[in-house]
Amino acid sequence: MEHNKIIEKLKEEYKNINVKEEGVFIMKRNIEKAKKENRNNKIKYISIACVSALAVFIALPNLSPDIAMAMSKIPVIDKIVNIITINKYDEQDKNITAKTPVATDKNNSEALDNLNNKTDEYIKNLTEEFKKDFEQGDNKSLDIDYNVITDNKDLFSLRINSLEVNASGYMFSKIYHIDKNTGNIIELKDIFKEDSNYIEVLSQNIKEQMKEQMANDENKIYFVDADIPEGNFEQIKEDQNFYFNENNELVICFDEYEVAPGYMGQVEFVIPSDVTQSILKQDF
Repeated sequence: MEHNKIIEKLKEEYKNINVKEEGVFIMKRNIEKAKKENRNNKIKYISIACVSALAVFIALPNLSPDIAMAMSKIPVIDKIVNIITINKYDEQDKNITAKTPVATDKNNSEALDNLNNKTDEYIKNLTEEFKKDFEQGDNKSLDIDYNVITDNKDLFSLRINSLEVNASGYMFSKIYHIDKNTGNIIELKDIFKEDSNYIEVLSQNIKEQMKEQMANDENKIYFVDADIPEGNFEQIKEDQNFYFNENNELVICFDEYEVAPGYMGQVEFVIPSDVTQSILKQDF
């Protein structure tokens, strides 16, 4: 009984404790300070985690082609990068440098997967063929790079550039296009109307440009109207390399030695709009 009285007395004294106003202020200030420090620590840890994750995100694609291909399927990755570059062969084969592009865009993922497969296969075939020649004793090197030519609302164009050096250099390219309206990979024949006879129309204009350039500049030589007819340029290929320039004019591209001596390098011809306007499909 005595014990219960003591407890009740202690409770009453606790209720009647008169805390000074200054003490209450200090107590509240310390509580707020503790809360703030706790929030700052959380932000600090979150920031460290984000930086670490970003570093891994940047590093992974170059460490593994498979990881880069998997990352290209992440829905939001196109907001961060448009092209991931995978550096191949630098360490294993000192005579080969191949920068393989992996295009990413969540809105055309299936089309870009197809493009990535085609470019990867193209580069793989180039390097495998080069290795065979190199193993047979050829002392040469191969450098593969790329650049984006066009990326607008209708068309995406990616150019794979190759330089093979032996005693001299040989430059050649392959240009891939995706029609963003259909998601299809397209070639030169796909941009013209049916029965447009585009090969003859474009070839004739290119021959005229060749002759005009040679007449105006003695340093320019093309394989046209030469003494050896077998070597003359007759017509473009059905899948000739092409792109559209900033003025939306069609540009036809030739590899080194294809229609001119090596010192001319890779040559291109801008086809005037009045030549193409009646034969191009409306979308182009």
